[in-house]
Amino acid sequence: MTIKKFLNIEIDDPPAELELSVELRCREIMASNDVDSIKRYCTHLIRHQMKQDVFLASILNRLIELEANLLTKKMRGTRRVSRLKKFFHIP
Repeated sequence: MTIKKFLNIEIDDPPAELELSVELRCREIMASNDVDSIKRYCTHLIRHQMKQDVFLASILNRLIELEANLLTKKMRGTRRVSRLKKFFHIP
């Protein structure tokens, strides 16, 4: 199952060049017999993933905040129009 949308944001498939470069790196790692460098590489990836997770979480929080602000501004605008319509008895 692949997720194509998250918070109404389209998630694109990665380009073929990126997929191929990742596959090449994976094959290099699988062919390597140097356990120590693989361990260093894996710990580096785990730390890097943590930083990316924190960054993405802060971006999502900001996006949700901006969406909420936009929605409240839209709601306030519609309420004012309806109050004016009621005041002037406009259908």
